Amino acid sequence: MDSAAALTELSTITRSAGVTDWTDETAMGAGEDGRVEIGRYAARLAAFERAVLPVAKRRLDDGGTRAEQLLEGGEQLNTVLYWLDRHLTGDPRARTWPGDDLDQDVKAAIDTYDELEQKLITELAGALDEADLTELIRSYHQAEQVAPTRPHPNLGYGGALGGLTFRLAGLIDDVRDGTESRPAGPVAGEEAAQALRALDADGDGGDPAAGSKSRPAGS
Repeated sequence: MDSAAALTELSTITRSAGVTDWTDETAMGAGEDGRVEIGRYAARLAAFERAVLPVAKRRLDDGGTRAEQLLEGGEQLNTVLYWLDRHLTGDPRARTWPGDDLDQDVKAAIDTYDELEQKLITELAGALDEADLTELIRSYHQAEQVAPTRPHPNLGYGGALGGLTFRLAGLIDDVRDGTESRPAGPVAGEEAAQALRALDADGDGGDPAAGSKSRPAGS
């Protein structure tokens, strides 16, 4: 698997793996106001922190530094997405956004994070062999299935404690999404499941029926 394929699977912003017409329309349009797209990004950011950054720390020469840069960029992106989510839901606190222009700040945070993330993915694709890269992608999609679907800028998902936080935040967000009829969870979950099915099919010579059933990661 080359870096272009890895970017297709792992990119928070430009990823196409697992995306279907239904999930894309639900997230980007079809009467939605952007909250589902926020949930999609939030799940991907959390899964990337949980599954990908620990591997980057271990396998890249400057992995610790690169991971810290991604964490900072992810926190910045989660922060502006959190405020954007509050704005879209009519929360009065959104009026106190300390920046100049929320929409522009969101775009700047997305661009900054995307650049850092794509460089890291490209380097990981060059450092890992085929089997390790495939397993990393699988772990990422499995984590995505149970990831939080709302921005939580003050939460960290690394280590043992981070794993518990990851699962608990994901469960709480799932309940909230259901209570508010917000399809962020179904969109993120379906895209992750579809990506896992495709990954299994590729590993079994392109036969989807031969692939093993996907299950959430136990981390």
